[in-house]
Amino acid sequence: MRRALVVIFAFVFIIFALPLIILKGCQREEPEVKKVEDFDSVKISVFNVEKNQLQEMDLEEYILGVLAAEMPSTFQMEALKAQALAARTYTLMKAKAFGGAGCDKHPNADICTDFNHSQAYKDPKSITYNYEKYAQAVLETKGEVIVYDNTLIQAVFHSTSGGKTENSEEIWSNKVPYLRSVISEYEDDSPKLVTNRKIEVDDFIAAMKKLNNGIKLSSKNIKNQIKILDRSEGGRITRIEIGGEVISGSAVRGALGLNSSNFSISYDGNTMQFTVLGNGHGVGLSQYGADGMAKNGSNYKEIIKHYYQGVEIVNLEELTQANFNNTFKAAK
Repeated sequence: MRRALVVIFAFVFIIFALPLIILKGCQREEPEVKKVEDFDSVKISVFNVEKNQLQEMDLEEYILGVLAAEMPSTFQMEALKAQALAARTYTLMKAKAFGGAGCDKHPNADICTDFNHSQAYKDPKSITYNYEKYAQAVLETKGEVIVYDNTLIQAVFHSTSGGKTENSEEIWSNKVPYLRSVISEYEDDSPKLVTNRKIEVDDFIAAMKKLNNGIKLSSKNIKNQIKILDRSEGGRITRIEIGGEVISGSAVRGALGLNSSNFSISYDGNTMQFTVLGNGHGVGLSQYGADGMAKNGSNYKEIIKHYYQGVEIVNLEELTQANFNNTFKAAK
């Protein structure tokens, strides 16, 4: 009897229990798909210039607003992700909690929404077109930042380089090792790759004298009173002599409202024509160049490492709070 029971038990075990044990052993636990709300949020202090108030904001919500304001949703996903990564890094580099100096125009803020001074920003609640695409770009890079020598970088960016980006010291005063001039060959879709601006000679003279009251200009033979002295590696004018005074190309750009300081001048009677290449200061990531690289098969990490030389991409979640003060200091 006992032997019969053992046989029956063994039969039941083999038929029913053993397959379940084998199946359970073979099954792998699938990783849980994280959503934005699943991550611990980092808070930053933002001065909203439109509302004229200081706001505490979730970092990724702020990056979503920057991305929507800085890049059209028609851009490739990998370009959007590169922009999100650059914007996040730029923000945390300035944030006081990460060793940054904060916003120099608004002392209590880490950063502001004035695009002339910082990054453009759009309230995420006002994004009515392709919200999901922007959100995906932020989510898929969430927490990732760019570092050079274990330090958050100055992840500056611009619209269109004009074919080649700039060395930082040729546009600003400091030489930054990762902000080197590189070829940006895929910018053909930029509407501001090449622009033309006609300015009457008298209007040009008035603008230059307002810029520098030491400038002495006459409407006669204006061409002979202007001399381009130096250009940067990327082609932007660094020094130009106008009416006996040497000034920067960026100063002329600002005074005349040109898209960049990479310009040439032609003359036709009382009219001066400025042919301008690119849009923006030309340092760091080119937004249209990033989109062009994405169209040609580059992923966001390849885009980032092209425009910021010698950098690494790391995740804040991999770092301890103890590392923040020592490892993530604002880049000088």
